[in-house]
Amino acid sequence: MFIELSNNIRKQIKTLTKACLLVGLTMQSPIANAQKAEVLDTQAIDFAWSGHRIKPYLLTRGEHQYVAYFDANRQMTVAYRELKGKWRYYKVDSWLGWDSHNYVTMELDSAGNLHLMGNMHADPLEYFRTSEPYNIRSLKRVETLVNPKVEQRMTYPIFMLNKNGELLVKYRSGSSGNGDEIYNIYDTKTETWKKLHSNQFLDGQGLMSGYFEGPTLGPDGYFHLIWVWRNSPNAATNHSLSYAKSADLVNWQDSNGKSISLPVTLNKAEVVDPVKPFGGMINGNVKLGFDSQKRPVISYHKYDAKGNTQMFVARKQGKKWQHVQISDWTDFRWDFGGHGSLGRFPIRPQAPVVLNDNELGVTVRKNEQILQFVLAQDTLKTKQVVPSNLYPPIIKKASEHANQSLLTDPRFNFELQVFEGKGDLSPAGGQYYLSWYNQPGNRDNAHSVISPASVLLLHEIKD
Repeated sequence: MFIELSNNIRKQIKTLTKACLLVGLTMQSPIANAQKAEVLDTQAIDFAWSGHRIKPYLLTRGEHQYVAYFDANRQMTVAYRELKGKWRYYKVDSWLGWDSHNYVTMELDSAGNLHLMGNMHADPLEYFRTSEPYNIRSLKRVETLVNPKVEQRMTYPIFMLNKNGELLVKYRSGSSGNGDEIYNIYDTKTETWKKLHSNQFLDGQGLMSGYFEGPTLGPDGYFHLIWVWRNSPNAATNHSLSYAKSADLVNWQDSNGKSISLPVTLNKAEVVDPVKPFGGMINGNVKLGFDSQKRPVISYHKYDAKGNTQMFVARKQGKKWQHVQISDWTDFRWDFGGHGSLGRFPIRPQAPVVLNDNELGVTVRKNEQILQFVLAQDTLKTKQVVPSNLYPPIIKKASEHANQSLLTDPRFNFELQVFEGKGDLSPAGGQYYLSWYNQPGNRDNAHSVISPASVLLLHEIKD
């Protein structure tokens, strides 16, 4: 069946090869009848590791564009160009194992130096920084951020910029179920890091750790943060969806404006929904958006009273959080659990978005279906559920074309991955994406066969 499908796609290649050039295509929209997606450019970056699910990173700041990824030999690599210029490549001394937690991330500081970090799952610091602005071949390993004693078991690094354009990095120190959240801020003049808070941001008190979404700078000028608590490496022990906000990432408060002293513990945190352990909520599937009145809206899933997995949204209503079930599935339960990367989630929600003055949209992948829940903004109740897309469909067509030989190998069941670029849009107003193929995750264990490398593509698309 898979080979037949690939053959049918190849028959259409001549009509879609121009996806790698400048063409315009029609994309179905669940709200309007159709909208045009103009493909401004698609080009191959490199052969990338496809042996298991791992996330690269795409960053555009002004005329400067960077792609960080693991190459076909598992080595951490950075490609750089000035927009429309030629790519230059540089490899650092960090190699990937079989762990899907070990993604790569990066950001520029205000002096134009690149900061690169990743390949860590409860591992010592893996961090590289350029010594010459915009010159990736000046990347050098940096052994310490602030305190080497707390930089020995690092996971989930995230770079971010505050409102002043200063560079921050946050990460988990410790292990799942027993970890602390640390924030550091960078001084470009002294080229040194220091702790942002006198205490660590979050303390699981040796009983739990936090899994975060954000902080996200909202339309109201606040940074908003949501997270779940997890009691052990068992993914089923996620509980207590929580929330905090900050104007400066230093001083934090709840949704009512009450200050939260640091470190945040469970008894200090504002709990949006007190989902119990084994209640069907999982880290990575809580998403934060905003309505047209700039209020935070959270999408997530948990089990209903009958034990089915259902989608919910939450929003502050008066002094309390309102929880509304938006799905009504009678045949669906994701009974997850255990240690390690869980592979492809059978459900994956996106952040709520504004569709118009009266409606919000929440897009959800349920198995192979892509659905958009259209919600009444005033009540959050579902008005309709319509087919949707996670990304412009032309990305899949161009990716299939570039990876024809890879997809015909019957030994592998590849997944198409698409990453929306961070930073700025293109000069023409287009959004940048990366696409590639990989084998499914295997609970962070090796597959029996290593697959050939995938072609990593960069797409510039204007909707």
